[in-house]
Amino acid sequence: MIVLDNDILVKVGGANPDPEVVSHLQQYRSEEWTIPSLVAFEFYRSCSSRSEMERARTRLTSTLDRIIDFTGNTALEAAYLEERLQSQDISLDPVDLLNLATAHTEGGTFITHNKNDFDTEPLLELADVDIVHTA
Repeated sequence: MIVLDNDILVKVGGANPDPEVVSHLQQYRSEEWTIPSLVAFEFYRSCSSRSEMERARTRLTSTLDRIIDFTGNTALEAAYLEERLQSQDISLDPVDLLNLATAHTEGGTFITHNKNDFDTEPLLELADVDIVHTA
């Protein structure tokens, strides 16, 4: 299973898909494609009206296999990951941490384009993260 970050979702699900990102994701074509509910929230925030949000929701639910709910187990995993990362002087924005924890809890690979926050050896050793590098 793959769990897409919002920066990837926008690059594959937006009006102008990024060919490099689309090509990179082809390696996962046989896997379940998901997003955390917080990524759905971030995606809906870019809409200018309720009706546009509903259309975006329809696109997401027809394109993805599922949207993963935020649960108590996810919260526990987020606290654990935060503690482990902080012990190595690494911090993530709360939403990034919660999205990573969602993927980690579900046993999925977190796919992101955010190399500034996620491309650190201790984090990559702790969680299954695939950082999409583009030109």
